[in-house]
Amino acid sequence: MSSGRFVVVGIVGEFKRMAAMAGPVAVLGIAAALLTPGTASATDLVCTPGAQSTALEGKSACGVQTDGTSNAYARALDGVAFARAELGGAALGLAGGGGVAAAETKSGTVAAVSTGADSVSIVSPDTGALALAVSLDRGQTFVGTADEGVQCHAGAGLAVNVTTGQVCLSDGVRSWSSVVALP
Repeated sequence: MSSGRFVVVGIVGEFKRMAAMAGPVAVLGIAAALLTPGTASATDLVCTPGAQSTALEGKSACGVQTDGTSNAYARALDGVAFARAELGGAALGLAGGGGVAAAETKSGTVAAVSTGADSVSIVSPDTGALALAVSLDRGQTFVGTADEGVQCHAGAGLAVNVTTGQVCLSDGVRSWSSVVALP
């Protein structure tokens, strides 16, 4: 009987790991589709990896900052996007439609996605973390250190720190967040 319990626990654990990896990938795919230029009047800027790269045009601005061991990518479509990575990290910032997205890491993998007027996503977790923040119209999401946790306010948004197990979700009316951190 107990060996069956361990199999079920193992399957549930594997499902959680797969969901944790598939969720951010799906969200990033949706965000990329939302940030694809739809009108000729939008200013689309891309800042690619380099020691430091910035661009400003019209209502768009982007910037990346890396050391020699890291990757960062920022794309802004009538928004502001920033990505900074150090010590072998990877950071992605995508912003559109008046949104602001900023992602920074040391040795981790992080992404901030923000689309829609007055939306803000900020990711700045502990060294080595895997984290994602997504904000839609008016959404305000934040992923900080393990002590700072995750926050979701105002409009729709999602913030996840996979490393600590901290999650929050907002539909624009109600917000939910976990309070349990993984060991």
